[in-house]
Amino acid sequence: MSENTGAEVLADRERLLRALPRGEGLHGIITTDRADKVLYVLSRYEDPTWLLPKSNSPNSAPDCTRKLDFTRITGEQLRSEAKMVLARIIWGEDSLSNSSIRGAFNNSVSWLNWLHEQGISSQAQVTPLVASLYVQYVHRLTSPNKPGKALASITKHQRLSAVERCWQLLRDTPSAFDHPWPESSAMLLSGHSGRLRRAKTDIIPDDVLRTLFQHAESLLSRADELLKHRDELSQHEARSKNNNNQWEGQTKLLKARGWDLGLGALNETLRDLRDGCFVIILATTGIRAHELGNICRDQWYSEVRNGERFYFLASRSDKTHAGKTSWLCPEIAIQAVKVLERLSEPLQAELEQALKEARAAENYSEVTRLQRCSGCIGLTKLTFQRNSIALLGNNGRYKTIRKFAKNLGIDWKLASHQFRRTFANYVVHHKLGDLRYLRDHFKHWSLEMTTLYAMNEAQDLELYDEIYAAFDGKRQAIVGHWLEPDTPLSGGMADHIRAMRSRSEEVRTYKDRREMVEAISELVYLRSTGIAWCTNDTGVDCAGGQCEDCEHGCIDDSHKSFWEGLYLQQIELRQIDDLNDSGSKTVERTIERCKKVLTGLGVDINRLAEQMANVETI
Repeated sequence: MSENTGAEVLADRERLLRALPRGEGLHGIITTDRADKVLYVLSRYEDPTWLLPKSNSPNSAPDCTRKLDFTRITGEQLRSEAKMVLARIIWGEDSLSNSSIRGAFNNSVSWLNWLHEQGISSQAQVTPLVASLYVQYVHRLTSPNKPGKALASITKHQRLSAVERCWQLLRDTPSAFDHPWPESSAMLLSGHSGRLRRAKTDIIPDDVLRTLFQHAESLLSRADELLKHRDELSQHEARSKNNNNQWEGQTKLLKARGWDLGLGALNETLRDLRDGCFVIILATTGIRAHELGNICRDQWYSEVRNGERFYFLASRSDKTHAGKTSWLCPEIAIQAVKVLERLSEPLQAELEQALKEARAAENYSEVTRLQRCSGCIGLTKLTFQRNSIALLGNNGRYKTIRKFAKNLGIDWKLASHQFRRTFANYVVHHKLGDLRYLRDHFKHWSLEMTTLYAMNEAQDLELYDEIYAAFDGKRQAIVGHWLEPDTPLSGGMADHIRAMRSRSEEVRTYKDRREMVEAISELVYLRSTGIAWCTNDTGVDCAGGQCEDCEHGCIDDSHKSFWEGLYLQQIELRQIDDLNDSGSKTVERTIERCKKVLTGLGVDINRLAEQMANVETI
């Protein structure tokens, strides 16, 4: 790969841009990258395959995602036209990521190869009739992952947009053709609304997350011991060149240190420790998988506000092109990062040595790749690439986390992207006051979110948006449940909600029930007291735990098990012979409270008492 100055690259680009309309003299520099401030050529226009700059891809993206292989296009002229289009996309005013450019390329390949199958050798021969036939062809296509199911509207839109893009970027060339659909557009023809639907990402069930997190915490608590075993092994000088003898020596050393499970088990446990640290960070920060991969050493800090310490973790976000971004996190996430730093130290040392060798060999592409990985805490060895050091990619991280779960006997199709939505859901439950697990790790979210964001405006704003959306969704679900005609209610607010149900004239002012629920829920302040839902947004006139009589309290069937348990507990206490007068009065008052609430919830008190008597008899 040759070195070039910026002026040479720009001059070549200008010459190529002027040559494109004529279709002559199409040779020269197409893509470049930098290593140690050296500008070098990645691809030339005449190359059959173009490489996109590593700097425009996430650190963990494999090199294959940067390749544009024009040999995939059948037909020399169509291949030449594809290069004209892609050159203008790469050099366009809009700065596109490599994934966007590659997506445009793949959709162009589909269009051009279809043309070749129809006996069309150049896009100059394309007419609106030909384009309409392609629309029909796209509508007949099915999903490669779901046989028999038609392509999603957004996928159809992307396929048809490739035709519009070729029409637009070839208009001043000999390959120009008329607008493919003069009276329509790719958007209309695909049936895509233009609004991206929110992904239906599953929330990790509480029992699954609890099992994962508990095991990860257990491994984290043993991290110092495990890493000391590893470090002692690395300092142990082999006395024999024979691999079996070396293995025996290492095993003997480990036994002397109290590890009897062998070298293989230690390496497996260290991998589990790494994956457990990934789980802890994903579960307690809301960070995306690729952002986890971009975390570098010492990229965190803490500060004290009003006597409480807050921690912030930093990384680079490639999805939104936001660059350096921060996430509010608990201390355990920082502990996990520190362990990952220690785990990656040997690989970082190997990477630095490889970087020296690449510089000495003037292998600028390898220098760029290694520089992008250097300092990151998610390093791994690629056994299929001669043990070269690289970042654990999204696919690799997905597999390791799935294996981590499988080894715990978890029957759940776990994916790293599920942690972000699960995190937002946990923040919402914490703010509502009904989070049952990981409460200590979410206590910093007790403050108003505007206050938390103001602490560090480099935080992931999209995550806050997702939390707000999750909160709205939860609140709408609760209020919508209250407004259902068959939902049993108790508490001081119950009569007001029942009256609202019966006001049919108010319902008619909304387009539909969903719009009504959204409008009403926006007016409701909501938090959980553990025994009821509280709608008091001032804290004034609080009934102090007597939610069943408070005008702000609503008890629905989600609280029924608590009140049933409390009632049965009081019945048991009533049987105690040596209960004093004060205690007896308290029990009787509580029983009356429970009867009132449970009756409102439609529970047959006499049958509940009979069930308890039957249990005692058994």
